[in-house]
Amino acid sequence: MPIDYTQVKPQVEKMGRMIGYKTQELSERAQTAFDQFQTLPDNDTIQARVQLARERDAGYRGAAPLSTVDEPVLGRYACPPAPDLATILASDGSQVYPDIHGAAQYYLTNVAVFSFFHGEDRLPQEFSRPELVYGETLIRDQYDQLVTNATVNARRTVQEMETLAAFAWEHRVAGQPIVALFDGRLLFWLGQEVPDASALERDYRAAMVRLHDTHHWLATEYDQPASLVGYLDRPTSRFVINLLQLLRMEPDQIYRNELLRPGEYEGLDDRWLFRRWLDPGERSAIMVQQSPQNKYYRQFGENYEIAFFYLNVGRSGAPHLARVEIPMWVAHSQRAVETVHALLVAQCHISGAYPYALTRADELAVVRNYDRQMLNMMVQTELIRNQQTPAESGKLIGKYHTRAGRQHFEFGGNG
Repeated sequence: MPIDYTQVKPQVEKMGRMIGYKTQELSERAQTAFDQFQTLPDNDTIQARVQLARERDAGYRGAAPLSTVDEPVLGRYACPPAPDLATILASDGSQVYPDIHGAAQYYLTNVAVFSFFHGEDRLPQEFSRPELVYGETLIRDQYDQLVTNATVNARRTVQEMETLAAFAWEHRVAGQPIVALFDGRLLFWLGQEVPDASALERDYRAAMVRLHDTHHWLATEYDQPASLVGYLDRPTSRFVINLLQLLRMEPDQIYRNELLRPGEYEGLDDRWLFRRWLDPGERSAIMVQQSPQNKYYRQFGENYEIAFFYLNVGRSGAPHLARVEIPMWVAHSQRAVETVHALLVAQCHISGAYPYALTRADELAVVRNYDRQMLNMMVQTELIRNQQTPAESGKLIGKYHTRAGRQHFEFGGNG
């Protein structure tokens, strides 16, 4: 039965009014935040306040200046010239989750890498690798339950980073700068709902180490950087907003309970600041996120702590903000940062406001509904060939019938 849109319409209108009121209210708070942002003190003063929050274990989850890079938080940096030649690698992935109602229990991941050769008259390279997982020890947890969607996502994420690292190592021999684009944040941290969390986190960090090895080799042999980049389109992070909130507080207020309060800037994120602050092509200063997860990455190795900057990849009158995450081996190299900055802007000019290579990697990786149906048919055919009866659940069969169109059912008997 279709939705009764006469009932939905007034609810949509009410939602629209509420969003309009909320946006107006947020705009007023955003102006206050922007005014404060424009009068930020120097980095030493900011670092002292952040250090006070650390010493008191106040639960601060905001930005801090990067002490090893001389960039004030208020800094704005124009797009530098791109290198003549570079290799841009982008990875992405998709999946089919396990279905308890299906004829067989399995899941599928599809990981892709798109290789783009900047400055060369050379066709890009495409790679994708689908993997069907069906062994009992892999699709069930310690309680004999099917693994969760979060587990499949985590395993796919590790595959994406491992594949990206492998391709970067292979392309190092070209002697060109390499930018390895990862779709999403670089901090990889799993909860207890993922049964093999520790092993997955270890494998993910090992892939980051391999990428750093590529950078070290390329820098030694050719004096060129290899950079890992986590790209977040339309970020909702509040790192700098949280910094503003911290700086508004008196020193005797800086305790966990106070920092956990929403504060005057509730509902705002960093986009409200940097959409106005950055011109097209400009990036912000490099900063570092304060969090237990990032602290752990720093303890794992000083090269692996994650820094970030904001980048306006839009055009005049239509800003489009991205958050760009980089490990410290990239952040500490001005040449690597400039290469990342310039190539990201160039990539976004190709396809609008999103890196072209990541767009193509997504196209290669995505598993569409048609693909899912074909996979299900292949599984059922193979079960029949092996003298197994495909036994889908009654619930799934019912969905097939009801969603295929109107059905006619006859009731009654011979009387």
